[in-house]
Amino acid sequence: MEHVLSHSRAWIAQRCLIGFLLLGTACHAEKPGTSSTAPPSATSLPSSGNALPEVPASHQQELRNRVGQKILLTGEVSRIGQSASGHRFINFQGNPDLTLFISADDLDHFRPDLPEQRYAGKTIAVTGELERFKDKLQIRIRAPETIRIITRPASGPPDKERDLPAGIELKSMGKERWISPAGLIYAGRDPDGRPRKDHVLRHARDIPDRDGPHGVFDGGEERAFAWIDLAWERIQSQHIRPEQEEGRDVYTVSMGRRVGYLGGETGARQQHPPLHRIFLVLRHGTTEVVTAFPK
Repeated sequence: MEHVLSHSRAWIAQRCLIGFLLLGTACHAEKPGTSSTAPPSATSLPSSGNALPEVPASHQQELRNRVGQKILLTGEVSRIGQSASGHRFINFQGNPDLTLFISADDLDHFRPDLPEQRYAGKTIAVTGELERFKDKLQIRIRAPETIRIITRPASGPPDKERDLPAGIELKSMGKERWISPAGLIYAGRDPDGRPRKDHVLRHARDIPDRDGPHGVFDGGEERAFAWIDLAWERIQSQHIRPEQEEGRDVYTVSMGRRVGYLGGETGARQQHPPLHRIFLVLRHGTTEVVTAFPK
């Protein structure tokens, strides 16, 4: 046994001498069967981090350079489409060539709120591998855990007068037909038989037991039509082009400030997050309002 220990000490001494000659450092021998409990040196290199590269959805060229990589993607959702097979496609503001793909087979992971209810109009952060599909970019999403909603601060308490537009009055143009100061026309009835004006005013108050999301304007009935006029004026001044759906002109207008909040059962579950955009649908080629609400 003594012979073994002597041989071990000789080997350690030899290694220390080599280290001293090559590196200018010394070491000490430890007793067999023990380990050092000394803390690591303050000058030791830190372990490498595993943070993902964060890329905004609008940075098209950088995204193309990162195909095949796992990234953290951030951006504002502009549209959520659905195929005949039930697949969902989430698109972003500022980049029509980028899509989040959710297979119909994975939709059960998102219930009770489906993607179009959960993410519409939201700013989100997505973790996933960037792929190329038919010369466009996509990230496949299999579970809601890979998507995080980025909560933006509200522009201020909605009950403060400084945060609300001045109220407006609609001018009657005859039976069940009104026009706003900006020239928007509310005429006819909705599919449930309500006058179009009353249809829009359903979004001037919360409907807590309504299934799914329900956009509610700040300021109640007195301000609802004023918000819509402001959205129409922004559409005209910024030359915003509509999407065409079933003979209708569809606009989603970012207002740059809070315009309302998410109500209904979905809003209650999410603690009524603030909304900053207005969804406006007009009959194609006219200023006749089909519907309008915060989104």
